[in-house]
Amino acid sequence: MLASMASCFNWLLARRFRRVTTILAGLILSIATILFLVNNLGPAPTLPKGKPDATSSGDEVLSSRFPLCSHHTDPNITYPLESWRAVAETKYGGLLDDKFTIAMSTFHRPKELHRTLTTLLSAKIPSLLEIVVIWNNFDEKEPDSFVSEHGVSVRYRKPPRDSLNEKLWPDPTYRTKAILLTDDDVFYRPEDLEFVFQMWRKFGKDRMTGALARCVSALPSGEWDYNFCSQREHEDVYSIVLTNLAFTHIAFLDYYFSDDPAVTKIRKYVDDAFNCEDIGLNFVSSMLTGSGPLLVRGRHQYVNLDPAGGISRKPGHMEARSKCLNVFAEAFQCMPLVNETGRIEHGVKHNVWYKSLWDVIHG
Repeated sequence: MLASMASCFNWLLARRFRRVTTILAGLILSIATILFLVNNLGPAPTLPKGKPDATSSGDEVLSSRFPLCSHHTDPNITYPLESWRAVAETKYGGLLDDKFTIAMSTFHRPKELHRTLTTLLSAKIPSLLEIVVIWNNFDEKEPDSFVSEHGVSVRYRKPPRDSLNEKLWPDPTYRTKAILLTDDDVFYRPEDLEFVFQMWRKFGKDRMTGALARCVSALPSGEWDYNFCSQREHEDVYSIVLTNLAFTHIAFLDYYFSDDPAVTKIRKYVDDAFNCEDIGLNFVSSMLTGSGPLLVRGRHQYVNLDPAGGISRKPGHMEARSKCLNVFAEAFQCMPLVNETGRIEHGVKHNVWYKSLWDVIHG
């Protein structure tokens, strides 16, 4: 009797196992079929109304008042990359290449500044040499300089005037070629910052290299439009990296403060509008090198404390940024920004099948 019951029980277990195995096999086959159909047989993406199809090469689709500088026949409009590198090395070749400086702008946000500085100084970042805080609290005396427990110098510089351009000033006391431009409310985590700097050294010296990308499109009216970037296929390009968290070569800052008539107009407009210094620096870097920016992400998302106040919170901010694009393009008599499609990300954690499935379901 017991043997018969055991035999029956084993038969039931085997049957249930076969059933579970069949269900799992069917599920895996279904997932594979869905992924194949989405990747190979899916419908062509639909472009949002009024927005051009930007190409990976940065080619202009619609006719604009000021065309892309890369389409300009005058070879002096966009400097060859080799010439840019030669000039930068001649003037700044003596600065440190294996270290970087953080230039951090602050304006009456003591909590955010304290948290950002505390985080960046809490761990050893091997290549971080100095943090320079641009102290825009003009009604307060700047704090005393100090050296952190990991040997990082921290000093405060009060600008001579209230201008967004001051964060981009090529401070003659900088000792490094690489300058990480930041604000007091956003930062890479210390364990990611060293990686981002090394990616700048390998791939980003000729580019603005950072965490936050923005996009530019040509409108049917012929104007240039500033916008957040699309995730749609054939539209996933970007041409600006914001300077609230971006590495730049000091030579870009130097040219931004040069007597070039175009950048002189840009600096004046930034002062008048109190906006768009980051767009201006992206114009300069792409004009000098013919290269677009580089988006770099660490293992973790960058930290944005996102305080309630700030220029980007004001009504009409996007329209004001679009106006900057057109004013700056008029200054250059062409649009120097270059679309890029790729980015660098630390690790291989996203190169797995379930991440692709997640993108399909939630994309």
